[in-house]
Amino acid sequence: MDDQSMTPEEARARIGRIAGEDGRYAPEAFFFVTDVVGRTVEWLQKGEMPPRDAGSRGEAGGRDFHISGQELLEGMRRLARERWGCMARRVLERWGVSRTEDVGEIVFMMVEDEKLQWKRRESDAREDFARGYDFADVFDAWEG
Repeated sequence: MDDQSMTPEEARARIGRIAGEDGRYAPEAFFFVTDVVGRTVEWLQKGEMPPRDAGSRGEAGGRDFHISGQELLEGMRRLARERWGCMARRVLERWGVSRTEDVGEIVFMMVEDEKLQWKRRESDAREDFARGYDFADVFDAWEG
C-alpha cells in the first residue's frame, strides 16, 4: 500500500462524509456503486459481460482498469437484480437513486474527491450516464 492509499475504513468514512455533505443520496448508494465498479471490472476481465467501450482500459487486474459509464450501468443492473431481485428498484429509490443520471452523479462525486483517488479519462462525462435505461423497465419486468 502506498503512502496515499486509504484504508477501507478511511474510504468508508470519506464516502459517508461525501454523502452527508451532498444530501441527495444515502451513503449505501455510494457503497453500492463502489461494489458495482469492482464487480463490473471482474465481469469484463473474465469475459462474463460484453464490453461497451473500445477505448484503452489500462492493465488487466490493475488498479487503473477503466470501465465506461454504460458498462457501469449494465453492472449496476446485474448486481442490483442479483442482490435484491424484484425489490431492486425500491431499494435504490430508498437511497435516492431513481435514474441512471443519479448513478453518474454519485460516480463523479467520488471521482472529484481527490482523497478517494478514483481515476477518469478526459472523455468521461456525466452525460455518459444520461438515459441509460428506465428503472421501471429493467427492474420491474422481473423474470427471475
